Amino acid sequence: MHSSVSVPSHNPPTSPHPHRHHGAHLLNRAIVSEARMVVKRDTTRVRFDLNKVTRAIALAFHEVRTDNAPNPYRDDLLACFGLESEVFIEVTKIAAAVSQMLELYYRNGKHPSIEQVQDAAEKAIAAAGHWEVARAYMLYRARHSERRLIHYSDNGMSDYIAMAKYARYRPELGRREVFTEGVERVRDMHLAFFADKLDRRIPEQLPPDVVELAGEKADGLARALGGQSLDQIVRDAFAQVAAKKVLPSMRSMQFGGEAILRNHSRMFNCSFGNVDRLEFFREYFFLLLSGCGVGFSVQKHHVAMLPPLPVRAPEADLPVWHYRVEDTIEGWSNALHALFVSFLEGRKIEYDYSGIRPRGAALKTSGGKAPGHLPLKRALVQVEGILEQASGRTLRPIEVYDINMFVAKAVLAGGIRRSATICLFSPDDVEMMNAKTGKWFEQHPQRAASNNSAVVSRQDTSSEQFRQLFRAQKEFGEPGFYFCDHPDAGCNPCAEISLLPVVDWELSAEEQSRLFQGGYSGDLPGTVRLSGFQHCNLTTINGQAAVSEAAFLKACLAATVIGTLQAAYTDMPYLGPVTRLLNEHDALLGVSICGFMDNPAILFDQEILTRGARFCRATNRLVAALLGIRPAAKLATCKPEGTASLILNAASGIHPHHSRRYFRRVQANRKEPIYAYFKTANPQMSEKSIYNLETDDVITFPVEAPKKAILRKDLTAIQFLELVKLVQQHWVIPGGDPESRSPNLHHNVSNTCTVRPDEWDEVADFIWANRRYFTGISLLQDAGDKTYAQAPREEVSSEGDIARWNSLHPRRVDYTQMREASDETELKQAVACAGGACELL
Repeated sequence: MHSSVSVPSHNPPTSPHPHRHHGAHLLNRAIVSEARMVVKRDTTRVRFDLNKVTRAIALAFHEVRTDNAPNPYRDDLLACFGLESEVFIEVTKIAAAVSQMLELYYRNGKHPSIEQVQDAAEKAIAAAGHWEVARAYMLYRARHSERRLIHYSDNGMSDYIAMAKYARYRPELGRREVFTEGVERVRDMHLAFFADKLDRRIPEQLPPDVVELAGEKADGLARALGGQSLDQIVRDAFAQVAAKKVLPSMRSMQFGGEAILRNHSRMFNCSFGNVDRLEFFREYFFLLLSGCGVGFSVQKHHVAMLPPLPVRAPEADLPVWHYRVEDTIEGWSNALHALFVSFLEGRKIEYDYSGIRPRGAALKTSGGKAPGHLPLKRALVQVEGILEQASGRTLRPIEVYDINMFVAKAVLAGGIRRSATICLFSPDDVEMMNAKTGKWFEQHPQRAASNNSAVVSRQDTSSEQFRQLFRAQKEFGEPGFYFCDHPDAGCNPCAEISLLPVVDWELSAEEQSRLFQGGYSGDLPGTVRLSGFQHCNLTTINGQAAVSEAAFLKACLAATVIGTLQAAYTDMPYLGPVTRLLNEHDALLGVSICGFMDNPAILFDQEILTRGARFCRATNRLVAALLGIRPAAKLATCKPEGTASLILNAASGIHPHHSRRYFRRVQANRKEPIYAYFKTANPQMSEKSIYNLETDDVITFPVEAPKKAILRKDLTAIQFLELVKLVQQHWVIPGGDPESRSPNLHHNVSNTCTVRPDEWDEVADFIWANRRYFTGISLLQDAGDKTYAQAPREEVSSEGDIARWNSLHPRRVDYTQMREASDETELKQAVACAGGACELL
């Protein structure tokens, strides 16, 4: 082997370092052939230089041996780069080993890249047994990579997601609104809705119960709200939204204005009901069509309350009921209810779909396009098939589940929205346990529209029963487990909101009066079961912007003000007076934090979290009094924040950032106008999607986590669950009213725990031992982000990744210059309370 070094041919001057000449002598042993080249990062080639390899290895040795002390000889080859002669001899042996490792490339007529040379150096150092030096060399590489990476001030993702998923079309502008215009639209809706209350003011001196709740922060709350009018409070809160310090219900961003004022259900992200009455099915359909995520229970004790179906006569003997379907979401829902009625009354229903607008017609109030009649027709035919099989008996839970799935698929296929549902079932229900096993995706594809979880009582379930469910989730992903101790309680599809959709308290005379005025005509409350749907609205605090406790509390105030406004939208006549009573009695809020891991020093501080939760409760009491509604029974939560995190450029919910720098990929249909406009400015960020080659592209956004952020690699599964437990104890639980009708029913921290192969048993033990702090947990097997192409998140780790990162150069897109002749928005773009089929965003 031959090597070449850049040392002078003349004798060097006398050196103060005792080993200068020895280093030069060692490196002059060999000469590298001129055919030996190395490929640089810009793809040009340079001659292989063993001096550079030796220097890098020597500096790593020096760093370890001197504890990173300054090295005045770091560029001095003749001084052995600051090392003693015997150590430098070892360095040159390792460098020679690197040269030998690279010989394979040259003999095959190839040239190694800079990265491959460095990889060989790492391996050679480790092979020589110098593990600490190998680690120092890796860190040295990382520091140099850091200096080579371009730092983008704006990656363009926030504006793109806001425009693609939430912006409404403005015909007077000939385009979609930009984010700040959408914020103004939602703000103005609230100002109009509360027009008769805008002059009401918070008292200068706060009530004693509010002062007690706010504690040491009471003076700050008084300065922020004391003497303020509702009008000013609303405007100040939405100024925080415009600055992306908080977000309102994203349903309000999607539907805010006439669509919500006509149908208050559109305000709410989350709902839950038990399948314990026939009216459930039409109300469930209505909520999905309204854009609300729905959880439901098919537990045996609920389904048993449904009326049995009479024995069905032969179809030829049934009287025909001609039914015209109205072209509204109420009309679609009523059509489903009529199908059930036809079976109870022994009639054959024949539907007339002629009144439904054709597919593609504009929906003026809610925006988007009409789906046509076929999605509804298919669902009704499929549900009818299930009812025919249940002649003369009560429906089984699996049949009720499939009915709900066919209905959800109708909503999805119609393009109304991607329906988010969760199904809770009894843990001893074998059919439901096996609902997603075997070839279910071929035989029962409708079941992909939900997540399924068995309800696990914390007191009555044995450890072995829990571990059986745990093993099933580990192996198949479903069913999950849902810890709950109330027979009628449940959750939204993401499991962070706890909901109790039955009247289980003694009604006041006023409540009884409102119930009957709202249309209730049954037996006296207290003598019969009153069941409906319960809702919760959500708001989001941007954790990345919570750089201090003061900033966090300011966001707590704005998010709570907006959530309290949202809770007052309870006029849902289609859902009936029981549902309205439930929502007005508990007036639930879900104030969430997106980006806990971006500012861990603030957001995992137990005292700050507890003060923040109590500050939210105090704010809620003040604003609720202005609005004339009840204060919230539960208030603090943590939702997944998938889409919100993209808008806020923060980590999702309580989850860590994927890595310090990573690619975040978003799928887009090529025909979507927003994507097409984005691509004209940023073609370098787009490529064909390998998942839908014919129709879709994928956008690659560069994401850089804050330096103080916690990363995925920084946490074990148990450490992550400890943080979930901490937030439950110090944010969620203090955010509930201990004097509410369900003081032991708390919201939850929605989380997905990534589990490495050797952690599963420990995770099972931890969850079971701490089950009082958990309700639902999603478990995900750890997998590399480079195992398949176009992963939603991919770490920037290789030289190729760095080159790709540096080539992205996101260019700002001025969406105010975009023009559309008609409304091309699609309501299905944004998923509220998403908990259904896995998707690549």
